[in-house]
Amino acid sequence: MMRKVALLSLACILLIATFSPGVLAAVDFEARSGQTVRFQGWQFATDVVLDTVRRYNETMGGNVEYNTIAGDYSAIMEQKFIAGDAPDILYGHVYDAVRYFDGGWIEAIDSLPNADEILADLIPSVAEAWTYKGKVLGLPYFTSVIGILVTNLDRMEECGLTEADYPKTWDEFYELIHALHEQGVENPHLPAWYSEQWGIGWSFLAEVLNRGGVTADPETHEPRLTADGPGGDTLRAWKRLWNEGVVDKEVLSYRETDHIEAWESGRYLFASHMAYNIRRSNDPKFSQVAGRTGFVPYQGQPWGILDVGLYLITKKDRDPDFQHDVEAFFSWYGFKNEEGRAYVAERWLQDFMLFSGYQSVMSGEIALEAIRSSLANPDDVDKMIELYENASYPKGVFNVTWSPEFQSFLREELQSFLLNDKPVEQTIEAINSEIACLNKVYGIN
Repeated sequence: MMRKVALLSLACILLIATFSPGVLAAVDFEARSGQTVRFQGWQFATDVVLDTVRRYNETMGGNVEYNTIAGDYSAIMEQKFIAGDAPDILYGHVYDAVRYFDGGWIEAIDSLPNADEILADLIPSVAEAWTYKGKVLGLPYFTSVIGILVTNLDRMEECGLTEADYPKTWDEFYELIHALHEQGVENPHLPAWYSEQWGIGWSFLAEVLNRGGVTADPETHEPRLTADGPGGDTLRAWKRLWNEGVVDKEVLSYRETDHIEAWESGRYLFASHMAYNIRRSNDPKFSQVAGRTGFVPYQGQPWGILDVGLYLITKKDRDPDFQHDVEAFFSWYGFKNEEGRAYVAERWLQDFMLFSGYQSVMSGEIALEAIRSSLANPDDVDKMIELYENASYPKGVFNVTWSPEFQSFLREELQSFLLNDKPVEQTIEAINSEIACLNKVYGIN
């Protein structure tokens, strides 16, 4: 059964979002202790983060210090926790947060003085994605959909394709790709099989969900793949792409940045992409397909999976004034500032089309304009929202403490499946066995 995260439709959000920016819980954002609040995150738009931290320090008398962690973020940050060197506030994916929470390293957000207001503003189905053991583990950094299909509208015209030819399912998509390949069309598809954990591994998780299956049960986390089900169908489709030379062999050596640049070179007809990167791909500063990057809409089957970034607050023995400073900045940065405005979330929307997990943010004109200005066709706003409304979420794999280990295994196993032409049945068995082993190691069920 597909795990579906149905975001509130834009129309529903507009109807229920009654939040007034001037009405805030009693939160004092002024720093008190004079101690340094350490804030760390992965490498993305560091200039924006530093500028926003500077704004807080100047307006609220804060002493927040931000540092970017380069490399394997999840592994590096876990080592920091183990060594007792974790920051006060950090980025995390849901699977990071789950692991940190089980380790006793982070706090849930219900201890914040304005927790009730925050929880009331969160889009319920998005908040559900990062609820674990009944606790909401962080504040929303961004939400997006990773693994949607983007299209080069110029190349579509060259191939005689129109929006009426957009596939409705993965099977229809692969039929189209193979037909184009047999006609001599070069570079018909660029799959997101790059080497980072959100590359080939997430592509598999997404396609299994999109096809109506699950890799692991969303509640018990028991393995659920079968060779004659969505997992096997996905692998067979991939094997054919690989063995018939439809996909460039170099894709397995790509990093995410290589994948993005390859798409923006204009060589490809279709690609699996991050929804927020449509903004960049339609920007002539970066892309040869600026203004010509479209996307395949939802027509009954989801595309990709929900991608969520969180702000997390660590559990430490702090004196009351320092704890206040950490919580004050956490709330100011991760929710609303002293003006009652979700300043940071709005900036991510305007600059990068990173969606917010807050109803009040997604109901505003800033959100609508951010989407419109990012699309090749501004009239496709509703279609983009619909992709989010119907996004799948791999709860059985993400909301469990062994997730980072499994994702590393899955990436290597899928690469080996393609490179060594392993049988589908053997690969399905290996994935199921790894999940069962991890459940046993961690005492799950």
